[in-house]
Amino acid sequence: MTESSTTLVGTSSLQARSLATRTEDGLDAVQWRRHDGAVRMARPSPELLHERLWENEPIRRGVQYQNRLNQHGLYYWPRTGRHLWYESALELACLVDLDHQGEAVQVATQPFRLLFRRGAEAVYHDPDFFAVNENGDQVVYDVKPAARINEKARQQFAATALVCADVGWRYEVLSEANPTRTINLGFLRAARLTRCHPSWEVFVRLLDIFEAGRFLGEGAAMVNRRHPALAMPYLKHLIWHRHLSVDLDQPLDFDTTATTTSEGEPCCG
Repeated sequence: MTESSTTLVGTSSLQARSLATRTEDGLDAVQWRRHDGAVRMARPSPELLHERLWENEPIRRGVQYQNRLNQHGLYYWPRTGRHLWYESALELACLVDLDHQGEAVQVATQPFRLLFRRGAEAVYHDPDFFAVNENGDQVVYDVKPAARINEKARQQFAATALVCADVGWRYEVLSEANPTRTINLGFLRAARLTRCHPSWEVFVRLLDIFEAGRFLGEGAAMVNRRHPALAMPYLKHLIWHRHLSVDLDQPLDFDTTATTTSEGEPCCG
């Protein structure tokens, strides 16, 4: 992107540190904050696809205080070694699901603000997540409980979708998944990291054991007959990375049938 394409819209300084809630000319714009604190603004155009927006500081951070109902925290993203901030249990569940899907390489939390074309009216929106997938797709995500998607929210989503289309970003609105799937992914994610990857010998053996489909408890006993539970982190790891296929919309237990797949990502090991 050229220097002129990222100049601040309607402002003379390139190093402003305060966020805008509208542009002086009332046109759509994208605003982000660099690591040095400088705020940049640009028109939504395909040139923004070349900006490394996932490296920016969050455009805003929610405030956590005692007895607040929203759950704030940090989620570790293994592909970059960074922690991602979230401010609700639903946002955490969506991050876990995106992590499990394995397509997103770079993910950032609220990396920019969208200023909408509404004349003098101060209308803006901070999308929840921004991701860059392995295939190069750049995706903007909003997270909203289904029960809170009213007409005002739909109008905001429509305005966001128009700005994203001008840039070339995909846009998705995420709501609650199947509760059982959310619970299952929360159970599996503790085993997603390298420390739970089996040795190559055990890895190949597990893929062979589950090739025709087998109960998880039975497969664990075949790996370690004396202490089957010791094999469970391996199974959870391979399910997370999709080397083993299970129905995540059903409760996971020892009687869950798992089958070897050819769709797993090269996770570790």
